[in-house]
Amino acid sequence: MATVMSPKRFRAELREGLLELHWRQWCALGVAGHVEPERRWVVDLEALVASTFALGREDVRLSKLAREWLVLNREWVSTPRLRRIGQAFASTEDSTAAAPEPVAAARGRAKVTRPVVTQPVLLQLQLRALFGMDVRADVFGYLLFNKDGNSSSIARVLYVDQKRVYNVLERWNAAGVVRRVPGGYSLVPDPVPASVAEARHRTEWHNWTATYPALNRLRLILRDAAADDRYVISSLFRDVRPEVEPPAAAAGVHLPPAERYSGAEYFEPFADGIMAWLRRLVGRRE
Repeated sequence: MATVMSPKRFRAELREGLLELHWRQWCALGVAGHVEPERRWVVDLEALVASTFALGREDVRLSKLAREWLVLNREWVSTPRLRRIGQAFASTEDSTAAAPEPVAAARGRAKVTRPVVTQPVLLQLQLRALFGMDVRADVFGYLLFNKDGNSSSIARVLYVDQKRVYNVLERWNAAGVVRRVPGGYSLVPDPVPASVAEARHRTEWHNWTATYPALNRLRLILRDAAADDRYVISSLFRDVRPEVEPPAAAAGVHLPPAERYSGAEYFEPFADGIMAWLRRLVGRRE
C-alpha cells in the first residue's frame, strides 16, 4: 500500500531534494561534498549562488563552502548579473543573494578547489574563458541549446541588459556567426570549438533563473504555512502553480491542473509533481 504524502513529509523531501540539487552543482564546481557531482545540466553560476544564499540557514555548511569558493574563484562570477538575479529573491526574508559576503577559506585540508572548466556541465565557465567575462559568453551558451531568440527574450532569461544583447547579435550577424530568422536570430551550423560542441552534446541547458526562485518560493510557502492543514496548503499551491509550472514543464514534468481537484484533494498530486520534478533535476529515476 502506497504511503500517503503528508505536509510534514513533503516539507522534508522538498528540503532534501533542494539541498541535493545545490550540492551536486557546487561539487561540479569544486566544492568537497558527499554527493555525485552534476553531470547532466549545465550549471548557471550566478543563479546557483543567488539560490544558495536564499536558502540561508537550510544548510550552514553549504553556505560556508560556497562563500569559500567565491573567495578562491571570484574571477568567474559576473557581479552585475548576480545582482540582477538576486532581485528575483529579494522578496524573501532569507535572501542575501544580492550581495553575498565571502569568507576566508579555513586552513587545513582543502574543501574547495578551482573549477575544471572543461567539464561539459561547466560550459558557462568554458565560454567565459573563451569570450571573457562578457555577455557574449552567456548569449552564445543560450543559443547553443535554444533554437533561436531575440534580444528581448534572451535578455529576460539571462538577466542581462537587452541593448548589449542586441548589439552582440547584430555584430555576430554581420560576422556570419548567427543568422536572422523569423522572430530573432539563430547560430549558423556549426561555429563552435570541438570542446564546446562536446559539452552541448553531453549536457542539457536548463533555465535556472526561473527554477531556483520558483522552488525557493515554494519552500517559503511551506515554511510559513500556519499549520499542516491540507486545505490551507492546497490553496497556497493553487496560488503558486502559475510560477512553478513553466520551469517544471521545461524539465519534462507537468504539474496537475488545479481545477481537476477540489479543496484539500489538490495537496497530494501537486506535491507528487514537485517531487517528480526534483527527482528529474537531481538525476534520480522515477
